[in-house]
Order: sequence, then C-alpha cells, then structure tokens
Amino acid sequence: MKKKLYHFTPLVILAGFTAIFVILAEACIFVSTTLLKPEIYSEAMNEKGVTDSIYNELCVYFKSLSNATGIPPEVFTDTLDKDELYSTSYKLLNECLDYFTDKSAPKPKVNYDYTALEDSITNYIAKHAEEHGIPKDKEYEKLLNNTISIAKAQIEARFDVMMLYKLSGSDFASGIHKYSGLFRLGIFIFLGIVLVLVICMAVIDRHHPRDYPYWAGLILTVSAGFWLIPCIYLKATDYFGSFFIKNAYIHKTVTGLFEISLERMIKLQTILLIVGVLLIISTLVIHTLYVRHLKKNYKKTHS
Repeated sequence: MKKKLYHFTPLVILAGFTAIFVILAEACIFVSTTLLKPEIYSEAMNEKGVTDSIYNELCVYFKSLSNATGIPPEVFTDTLDKDELYSTSYKLLNECLDYFTDKSAPKPKVNYDYTALEDSITNYIAKHAEEHGIPKDKEYEKLLNNTISIAKAQIEARFDVMMLYKLSGSDFASGIHKYSGLFRLGIFIFLGIVLVLVICMAVIDRHHPRDYPYWAGLILTVSAGFWLIPCIYLKATDYFGSFFIKNAYIHKTVTGLFEISLERMIKLQTILLIVGVLLIISTLVIHTLYVRHLKKNYKKTHS
C-alpha cells in the first residue's frame, strides 16, 4: 500500500491525529445533542415504564406507613396521578439538564401540587380525631404536620429519576453550571483542529486528488471502529442491564438511557464505517484502474 500511495508516512500520521480529534468531537457532540437533551430520557422513561415504577414504589411505601400509623394507604395513594408524576419528574429532569448546560438557568426545583395530598391527610386525621374525641392540641398538630411532611418527602424523592437533582446541589454541579459554555466551545475547537489537519493533508497530497477518498475513508473507519467495537460488546453482554440500583425507577431510567444510546451509536457508527470502507475500496479500485490505464498507454507509446 505504501508503494501505491503518495506521501504515505506523513499522511497516515496526520490521518491518525485527525481520527483522534474526530473521536473527541463526536464524544462532545453526542453528549451535547443526546445525553444533555431531555428527549432521550423521556423515551427511556416511556419504554421502561418508569412512571409505573414510581407509582408502585409509593404504593408499597404508603402501605408500610399505613401499618405503622393506622392511616389507610388510600388516604395517600388516591391523590396520586400518574400523568402528574410523569410530568413533574420530566420537568425536574429538564431543569437539571438546563442547569448543567446553560449558565443563566436557575437551580432546579420540584414543582408538584401537594394540595390534594394535604387535604386528604388533614380530612382523615380530623375525622378520626372527632370520632375518637381526640383534642386538636399541639400533639394533634404535630402528628398532622409530621404525617404530611413524611408523605411529601417520599413523593418528592421519587421525582429525581437520574439523581441529577441531588447532584445539582453539589459544588461539582456549580462548577459545571458556571463553565457550561466551555463544553460547546470544546466542540468547535476539536472540529477546528480536524479542519486544519484535513487541509494540511489536502495540501500535501494536492497533486494526487485521487487518493483523497482513501484518507477520508481511513479516518472514518478508525473513528467509527473506536466507538463501534465497545458499543457492540456492551450490547451483546447486556452490560448495563447488570447494574444494581436499589430504586427500580432509577434503574429503569439509567438502563433505558444507555440502551437507547447504544442503539443510536451503533446505527450511526455502522453507517460511518460502511462509508469509510467503501471510500477506501473505491480509492483502491480507481488507483488500480488508473495504473492499468497508464501501463496500456506506456505500451502503446513504446511499442
């Protein structure tokens, strides 16, 4: 191959560096356009039935709370609405992602209407107190407030389906928020370096444009293979499915996210790999045909 391609050594070195920066640019673009966008999380939540898991976990908890307090679980669960649970968790996730990617975005917070829950608990405890002659004193108010606080805390804890809300309160998240613009800048820097390297390759090999598809194909093949091989392995071994996460709704969101990401990455990189291989093959075919053409002309002119 070295004999058939001009300037092989400098071009293969430049192609290697170009592939590295293409890989880095792809990583940044994938994170920016996929992992930091709420749509993929919504897809994962819907596919894995995350809202049902949240609802079921709350039902199990309130049943155990009922056994401890004597308050029927329906007092808590009848106020739960799956659509509202989904919309609140998705909105919180969206706000968290905005906080990590937008310097001007405010800190995320849970926006859930607890009015129905508070009314249900208050009405039940008040009715129970009247039926049993329990005075509405400080102990009564303490019991009422504690019960409402516990119920609200349990519901609110389930909205953080990716633990991003908890992360947003850390110093690490504050640093990401403060310098969020640098991430997008990194994409342009890597793409800019790729462009400079490609121009250098084109200038070096400017007298042999027939070789351009080969080097483009080589770069695509190397960068695609870098992502494709581990992605296929992770998918084949169901690596993420073996994760142990105590909360079912978090486990389903995380595994769903990774599964969808793997599917998208495999599809994209397979296409790029095929294009790269075709470019390499086409260059070799064109090169072979061109050499034959030159030989034929040489024989004609020297016969």
